[in-house]
Amino acid sequence: MQIVFGAFTLYALLNMQSIRDSILRYVRVRRYPEPWPFSGRRKMCASSGSKPEQIMEQVIGLVKKFDKIDAAKVTETADFQKDLSLDSLDRVELVMAFEEEFSIEIPEEKADKLTCCADVAKYIISGTVES
Repeated sequence: MQIVFGAFTLYALLNMQSIRDSILRYVRVRRYPEPWPFSGRRKMCASSGSKPEQIMEQVIGLVKKFDKIDAAKVTETADFQKDLSLDSLDRVELVMAFEEEFSIEIPEEKADKLTCCADVAKYIISGTVES
């Protein structure tokens, strides 16, 4: 009885696979075109004329918007972990916000060394000079 059940299961699986293949062959999934790649993002590069002061203001502004931080405590040199009481997950979220805002990628080993707003601004400025 078990052999018959096994054979039936195998037949059913093969039949389901052929039905799936037939459906996928005739059904088209509508793909919408990707939006213009530069539409919603700001590119921070040396040619954009961003001054270091502007970048620092943007960095501080992003940190102040973070919901787990008291905006009054945010300064250029306030340590994310010690002064602003951010844990490692909060710091990762903050790094992701910097990456999104400035259209950059911050490698993990570099992100661990960014301990305050001044470090982040220096990193962003050094990246824009290299571009």
